[in-house]
Amino acid sequence: MRRFDAVVVGGGHNGLVAAAYLGRAGLRVVVVEARDRLGGPCGPYEFLPGRTLSFTNSPGSLNPAVVRELRLADHGLRFVRADPTVVHRFADRSFVGWRDQARVDRQLDALAAGESARYRELIAGLDRLGAALGVSLDEPPPELDELRGRLTDPDDLKLFTAVFDGSLRGLLAERLHSEQVGGLLGMLALNAQLVPPSAPGTAIGLMMRPFARASAAGLRGPGDAERVALRGSTGLPVGSMSAIVAALEADGRAHGVEFRTGTPVSRILYDEQGARGVVTAAGEELTADRVVAAVNPVHLFRDLLDDGALGADVRADVTGQRMRGSAFKLVLEVDSLPAYAGLPGDTDPDSARACQFRFGDSLGHIEESVTAALAGRTSQRPLMWGLIPTLTSPGLTPGDTHLISVNAWHAPYAPEEGGWDGARTEAFGRRCVAVLEELMPGLADRITDHRFMGPVEIERELGLVESNITHGDMLPAGLFGARPHPAVAGYRTPLRGFYLSGAGVWPGGYVTGTPGRNAARAVLSDLRDPALHPTDDDRRRPA
Repeated sequence: MRRFDAVVVGGGHNGLVAAAYLGRAGLRVVVVEARDRLGGPCGPYEFLPGRTLSFTNSPGSLNPAVVRELRLADHGLRFVRADPTVVHRFADRSFVGWRDQARVDRQLDALAAGESARYRELIAGLDRLGAALGVSLDEPPPELDELRGRLTDPDDLKLFTAVFDGSLRGLLAERLHSEQVGGLLGMLALNAQLVPPSAPGTAIGLMMRPFARASAAGLRGPGDAERVALRGSTGLPVGSMSAIVAALEADGRAHGVEFRTGTPVSRILYDEQGARGVVTAAGEELTADRVVAAVNPVHLFRDLLDDGALGADVRADVTGQRMRGSAFKLVLEVDSLPAYAGLPGDTDPDSARACQFRFGDSLGHIEESVTAALAGRTSQRPLMWGLIPTLTSPGLTPGDTHLISVNAWHAPYAPEEGGWDGARTEAFGRRCVAVLEELMPGLADRITDHRFMGPVEIERELGLVESNITHGDMLPAGLFGARPHPAVAGYRTPLRGFYLSGAGVWPGGYVTGTPGRNAARAVLSDLRDPALHPTDDDRRRPA
């Protein structure tokens, strides 16, 4: 039996962030990770012999406060600030996301006359709505009814209804003329989610930037926009995404955090007074009065908790949630890089290749891809996000070869006919390569090695339930005051000393580090004032 002040279950990036904050506060902390490496999708993985990358490609939403407060630069973390930030491939052209707004506007207007003004008006309206709602990514969110009650301006109320109650497709059809511009926003709003843009609440993904801006409004000054966590603002980490994990681990070790890899947890320990630690699969007890669970809530409630911990009804509700994941991974090693096709004439080809690329023709294309996956079929034109990390992180391969890392979506976890055997995985991977050639002509002839991974293999390798990287859909009803359940939203739970973190809590998935930071802040706040963490009796007591 080992005694600690806190046990963190799950060594993904959010678990590492939480542990680093707790270690800096002087707590004796142990991180317990089932896999043999830390970092989850952000951690290192050897896709090809001697070729190590992360599953994730970009930390565009990484919370700058995490980088600053944990002094990750002191542990070697460096970023390359790409410009442009993205190349988006349509069927007939390549759209380049420059940091120069005028260059972007010219491309928007080429897709539909006057589209840049309509696009900017939409973004400005979302920013105003975010400011009016006052939602902070750094605090547990209010419930939806409370949010709606905060608005008094009729225009704000109309936009709130369109975003929170309507669909992404409806919102963009009313405000934009080009389906392709809708595709640009749709790839942001619904990244990795198996939800069609015609479904209610699907525009909520467009509010994460406005919420981030509103959260940081009091921190910013002239020239300080990088403090806001926005996609594309953070830059690309030198050494690939695993450099973030390495820096977090180094900061934890510098403050006494102990890391146990290859150590699955079998059970959360608790008694009538609260959390008491964990039991590993090998039968070892790691005791502590504080446990932070930074794993998928379905796995947590199904496999690590019993009915007595937080109630049979809560447990049943959480374990009954469908994950609906659809991730597919490609890593290609090439002997040379093709030129990109269809770029605007003023584009530097080397700069274009050094940033992210995306494939998504339109909102209709996204709808078709999701609908096919929900029916158990793979898309004929897969939606993809990718990067050539060897351009910003030299040394990932020996010699002059390059790696192309691609995340493809809407590969159904349970196909309509058969499972993800080698033949199906190879066929879908080759289909993805064929689509990639629209941007990179001649790509297939340059490939010297490759690795394709279907959703079942990704689940097995990473522990991602049903290959869902966001630990559940990110729609309004499941985000505001309810992620992963109303009884356990907001990091704290009715079980004293037991906290939730990870992508399955507010503000959801992607590489932000915010759930880890917020969970650690809840723990430290309760240590200063235990009354802030009520017991079951306190929660049931009438106001």
